[in-house]
Amino acid sequence: MSPLKLVAAGVTDVGRVRDGNEDDFLEQADRLGLVAVADGMGGHRAGEVASATALEALRAAVAAGQPLRKAIEGANDAVLEKSESDHELHGMGTTLTAGMLGTDGSLTVGHVGDSRAYLIRDGELSQITEDHSLVEEMVKGGELTPEQAEVHPQRSIITRALGIDPVVDVDLYPIQLRAGDRVLLCSDGLTTMVRPEEIATILGREHDPKRAAQLLVDAANAAGGEDNVTALILEAVEVPDEVAVAPVVDDGRDAAGRRGRPPKPRRRPGRTIFRIAIWALPILLVLGVAFAVVGWYARNTYFVGIDRSRVTVFQGIKGGLLIWDPTIERRTDLNPDDLTTAQREDVTGGKKFSSRGDADAYVRRLRHGIEQRTTPPSTTVPTLPATSAPPPS
Repeated sequence: MSPLKLVAAGVTDVGRVRDGNEDDFLEQADRLGLVAVADGMGGHRAGEVASATALEALRAAVAAGQPLRKAIEGANDAVLEKSESDHELHGMGTTLTAGMLGTDGSLTVGHVGDSRAYLIRDGELSQITEDHSLVEEMVKGGELTPEQAEVHPQRSIITRALGIDPVVDVDLYPIQLRAGDRVLLCSDGLTTMVRPEEIATILGREHDPKRAAQLLVDAANAAGGEDNVTALILEAVEVPDEVAVAPVVDDGRDAAGRRGRPPKPRRRPGRTIFRIAIWALPILLVLGVAFAVVGWYARNTYFVGIDRSRVTVFQGIKGGLLIWDPTIERRTDLNPDDLTTAQREDVTGGKKFSSRGDADAYVRRLRHGIEQRTTPPSTTVPTLPATSAPPPS
């Protein structure tokens, strides 16, 4: 069986009702074998930040060699930390449905929320993922039929998302792909507007993945476009093996048919070096990219910890990462003993942030809290009314 590769194309659109697009998608099929769709929530800016943060954290983790479940858990941590570091982003979250191609041609789909993954095989459309939503639980419990769930007023309420809790439960779905299979990842802006039958018809009619994704988005907008809509299509394509060339065999006979000494093969050093270079160059390129990504992540992360009994802002990863050790950006005059127990535990463990500004803002909040706890409240001494002397008796 010939190896498979993924060809991917995605389209996202704001829709016909919303002002901003909180959807986002990741298309790294050719480089990392990774694709994903995220649907942010928490308000216009917060939703956009949540989906973008989750996808960037997912990409960096996979590039560093982490398996899909671990990478999605890391994306949850990244969204939660960003939410906690900025009060304007507090409470934000995002769905995430991702696909990662294995070396054996299998596709692992990781899923949190109500974005969906579908498999299209031999013209048949089947849903891979299960929605983490209130109406899905009601369907399981027999309270709603699938048809009633599609129009239920609470169909947009989800029961699981990234960035809400410190621990997230990730569903994994392994799929053994065949050549010609298609996988559709999409946000609920598509599935609430376009029925599965119409999705299957569009995918069966249009063979170009990019064009098919655009037609799905157009169909959702034509039906009302009540939400942001994203469609990302992957196609499993067979990679033909190299054509084998039969070697010419020299049995050592001369022109008269007499067997003599077998000729010695002539070595061509230039060709050998060229073949080694062709083989090694992609590996070196991948290693170089991975090294650069890890270095970027190590030097674009900050944490607040303790140095010389003072709260200190560091650049880098606590404990270091490969050759990159954390460096001190700023040592404050704050004493960890003046913090609350919870704050002291966070700082001792090295509270992480994605930017220097977020780390400095956290230090300012610590300082403000210390000042409020240590500054005695001002008191006003009441003025007693003057009393007149008693009249003489």
